[in-house]
Amino acid sequence: MRVLDRKRYSYVLLARDGEWILTFLLGGPVARDVSVRLTPTEVTAIEAGDSSAADLVEKFRADSSPSEDRRITPAVWPGTDDASGA
Repeated sequence: MRVLDRKRYSYVLLARDGEWILTFLLGGPVARDVSVRLTPTEVTAIEAGDSSAADLVEKFRADSSPSEDRRITPAVWPGTDDASGA
């Protein structure tokens, strides 16, 4: 697992086994962490400089429905073992 980008107490962008995973915190009455597998289009946009991890976090916070089928449970953080692969 390789950290590609991070903002402390907000998000971390990871590369793992050929996929990019964005893990971020959602606030509200209860704070929770969410991990989302990025699509090839999202990865390409970040690599090209047309988008950023911070942009995607804001997009996912504004409307989580398009990313719900790409969520990973439990959330993935550097130094943690996500043995489920779900």
